[in-house]
Amino acid sequence: MICPKCGHAQPHAEECARCGLIFSKIYLDDDDHLETGVGRSSITYYNLVQERKQWVLLAVLLIILTGLLYGIISTREIKHPPGILVPSEPKQVIIPNPEPWRHGNRLLVPLAHFSLEARVLSTERYRFDNFADLSPIDVALGWGPMSDQRILDHLEIGQGSRCYVVFPNDGKPPLPMAALLASSSNMHMLPSNDDVKDRLLSLRRGNIVELKGYLVGIQEDGRWTWVSSASRTDTGNGACEIVWVVALKVR
Repeated sequence: MICPKCGHAQPHAEECARCGLIFSKIYLDDDDHLETGVGRSSITYYNLVQERKQWVLLAVLLIILTGLLYGIISTREIKHPPGILVPSEPKQVIIPNPEPWRHGNRLLVPLAHFSLEARVLSTERYRFDNFADLSPIDVALGWGPMSDQRILDHLEIGQGSRCYVVFPNDGKPPLPMAALLASSSNMHMLPSNDDVKDRLLSLRRGNIVELKGYLVGIQEDGRWTWVSSASRTDTGNGACEIVWVVALKVR
């Protein structure tokens, strides 16, 4: 006989030699008994329950694996043929008399009209820093040589702590570092609506984006707390653009 609790096979007995289950205490089927007094239908029901649990566990594992596979596929880098994909630099027009608008307890001041076409080099999600509610993602973007797959294949690119780093992966940069940095930038993205936010959060390395909006500065309690760079050639602290994104196309 097979113990319905632990599955141990043994000669007929009053209790299981492995787990100590007393068979007579199991719900009995009056019309169908084993010699031990255990109802066959009870054991069958128990086995069906165990089998169902196994199938449920298998289904959960398949769902988890499918989610992980989708995550890997949906976030992997998009490769392009060699050549410059975006020849033009970002465009900006300074706003002489800006009209600020309020966003919660912050005042957003538009410093310049801003538009660009660029290749996504990297993205970094932020949830917990002081500006995460306003700027949930940074996007490192490249144009000119930094949109060329031949150049990017020789570089490692990363982000963290609202910064952007680039360095050669084989010891020698394919172009002078000054040229590489002048053709790329880390941008703190401030989505103007939920649709723009969803598009920003779904960006992948290798996407080509077209963006329109404003370079902005942020005031809190009458003082500046975050101000966009207005140059593509500066480096170091404060060199990132802070972009209020009004429109975003992705391909």
